[in-house]
Amino acid sequence: MRELFHDTQDTPTLFDAPPPPNVSQAKEFVRWCCSFGANFRNSPDITNLRYWARKTKVKIKDRDEAEILQTARAVFLKRMEQLMRKAEPVN
Repeated sequence: MRELFHDTQDTPTLFDAPPPPNVSQAKEFVRWCCSFGANFRNSPDITNLRYWARKTKVKIKDRDEAEILQTARAVFLKRMEQLMRKAEPVN
């Protein structure tokens, strides 16, 4: 019963601080990268980040680019893993 009340919660609550702007920007950037159709971009790289920022009018400081890309790549890999699990046949 004690395990039910363990403090390892992955879902945010109303009392959690909002994520830093870099994390939010990275998630939005990955969402844009993973859009399908004619606007498909295949990777969260510097060229796509700069194009996305210009297109969506997001101001990104040069010193923040590396951190946003690092976060975006982690989010991108997690999203790809989730999509691969969905695509696996169920036995």
